[in-house]
Amino acid sequence: MIKSILFYKFVNIADPDMAMRWQKELCTRLEIKGRIIVSPHGINGTLGGDIESLRAYKRAMNASGQFRGIHYKWSDIEEDAYPRLSVKSRPELVSFGVPEEVKVDDETGVIGGGPRLRPRELHDFVRTHEDVVFFDGRNLYESSVGKFKDAVIPQVNTSKEFLAEIEKPEYAHLKDKPIVTYCTGGIRCEILTSLMKNRGYKNV
Repeated sequence: MIKSILFYKFVNIADPDMAMRWQKELCTRLEIKGRIIVSPHGINGTLGGDIESLRAYKRAMNASGQFRGIHYKWSDIEEDAYPRLSVKSRPELVSFGVPEEVKVDDETGVIGGGPRLRPRELHDFVRTHEDVVFFDGRNLYESSVGKFKDAVIPQVNTSKEFLAEIEKPEYAHLKDKPIVTYCTGGIRCEILTSLMKNRGYKNV
């Protein structure tokens, strides 16, 4: 049975290149394809393969210690959905263009970011904050497919364009409002909460 896993973890990695080489060897040995990015801030991956191979990958990650406890999002895919393996070491997990600004804690994730909300917590937050603003952490192509009602849609095509976008004067009125960011897998909006708070957005 062919499956896909989507995952990330914020953790300080002293030698991303060594972690990259281990990931490449592990995935090659297990015949897993897809994409992995390793940075000093952690790991982000989307992989596909036989379900037993993916389970073996998960066991190896848990055994490593540093990558133990990752939450994997599973889904069904076509057999040829991932034609090759790409494992890269980069300065950032998401290319916002400010690797030195992002700081992570091995236990809690991004330092200075907004709290994560579970579905029920989000419902409660919306119910108790009438002026809540949903802020899309994806690009224009993704938001054109679907979005939350009345969400703010930044006019960006890449993650690197976000910082210039949120610093525009037309967003200044949002800095005192309660804001909920969202994206596809969680990693972009989790980092974005920290970058927004660093730029004066008070309740993200």
